Amino acid sequence: MVEIRKRHCWECLRRRLVCDFALPGCTRCKSSGVDCPGYSETPPVRVRWLEPGRVKSRQRKSPAKHRDQACRPKSESVSSNSSDDTRIINTIRPDLRPDLKTEVHALIDSFEYCRLAQTQRLGTNTNIYKIPVELFRAGLASPNHIRLGLVCMTISHRMNQMGHNADSKALQSNFFHYRGVLIRSLNNEIGVPHKRNSDVVLAGILTLLFADAQQGIAKHWRHHIEGARRLIYLRGGILQLIKSPGVLPIALCFVFLIVNADTSSPASDLLVDTLPLQHLYSIIDQFGGNGYAFQMCPPPLFLGIIKINHIRSRASKVDTAQDDTLQKEASQILSQVYGFSGEEWASANDKHDDENLLLISIFQSAVALYCMSSLQSVGVLPPDPRLKSNRYMETRILYELLNKALNPLPSAGSNGYFLWPLVVLGVQAIGACGNLRTFVRENLVNLSASSGTHGPLAACQVLETFWASGKTEWDDCFRESNMLTTILTVNRGQLLK
Repeated sequence: MVEIRKRHCWECLRRRLVCDFALPGCTRCKSSGVDCPGYSETPPVRVRWLEPGRVKSRQRKSPAKHRDQACRPKSESVSSNSSDDTRIINTIRPDLRPDLKTEVHALIDSFEYCRLAQTQRLGTNTNIYKIPVELFRAGLASPNHIRLGLVCMTISHRMNQMGHNADSKALQSNFFHYRGVLIRSLNNEIGVPHKRNSDVVLAGILTLLFADAQQGIAKHWRHHIEGARRLIYLRGGILQLIKSPGVLPIALCFVFLIVNADTSSPASDLLVDTLPLQHLYSIIDQFGGNGYAFQMCPPPLFLGIIKINHIRSRASKVDTAQDDTLQKEASQILSQVYGFSGEEWASANDKHDDENLLLISIFQSAVALYCMSSLQSVGVLPPDPRLKSNRYMETRILYELLNKALNPLPSAGSNGYFLWPLVVLGVQAIGACGNLRTFVRENLVNLSASSGTHGPLAACQVLETFWASGKTEWDDCFRESNMLTTILTVNRGQLLK
């Protein structure tokens, strides 16, 4: 009989001890109070997780350094009980260091940035979430396009908060390096037949989309959306997709992106027709909840936006002068928006406080303005004086509401929700005084810095071009498709559990 060669556990090899080969972990490790790393072919990643304040390290020093150390006062010496080859997670400043050496360094720094700087302070938003240590550890074993999504997000967030000044050039170089690694990893996964339709690949596509969007390089974002849409189709549709564990936040994020992007795109080139409307209605009805999934827009109002987008798409393909069906539908939607009771909805969803009531009123006013402005632009609603007067009045209401919400600056937990209402107000500013345009411009710039995202600056550029054109219609503003969002990344956490 051939004797099977036994392998020492990795901890005994490191400490140059004789292992007793016990399973599932050796006795020496157990008696030393160490988690036995096992007997696998590859060594484990040496990361030791310690509570804040208990982190101590000892590094190999040259004899000269040791002599210098001995000359220092005792209070200045560095004490340690840790092994010299253990990776240390230390308390760092909440800014990403540009001199990262390995992906492990980058991941740890990104984790610390998120934890200490609290860049995700957005309540219980299903798209923005805090990262527990356990989830981060699980992510270490995930593909690069999942792990490095966190790195790209934190680098991008830091650069946007710095205003892309000279100090951010080193960070920019890091961003494009890790973005390249992310793309190669995603491309490799798509090239494997049994992996290309997986939940992880879908999350990776949306991760890349957000990474590009927050750096202002998402000119071809529709290709990312189309890739995700095809994967969803191959999985049997979005209703079938959400049955897979951990995919619901990704599906809700995808729905929000499509609906939001359609509002800032030409009526002849909308995404609303790429998914069955009844499927969208079903998802919003079942999982819309209290609005967190849709950047705090109440689901009844979010449904109204979808219907408006659908009417815009249909109007671009027919002669609206010969068919009054669309006008009747538009009038009905507008009545439903004005008939929506923010008080009742807030009470039913435990949001009956001043801040939430103000946010609900802002969205109600913005949806009403979007309905009138965009549907007049495609000829569905007539340009009669009463509707013009109503638009003017609603513009003043939305301005007053936003002015109240944004002065003083809102909390970090809600500032990202004001992008779309500011864009809607900006389109109306073409026929208003310069003060209204100044208000929109300044708040979009401030929003970009406070949220650490590029979306508000992209919106500002679109509106500046529109204001200079002298044109007045909604579709004149959005001659090209735009994705304007403050979402940093897609929630992949439940896929790693």
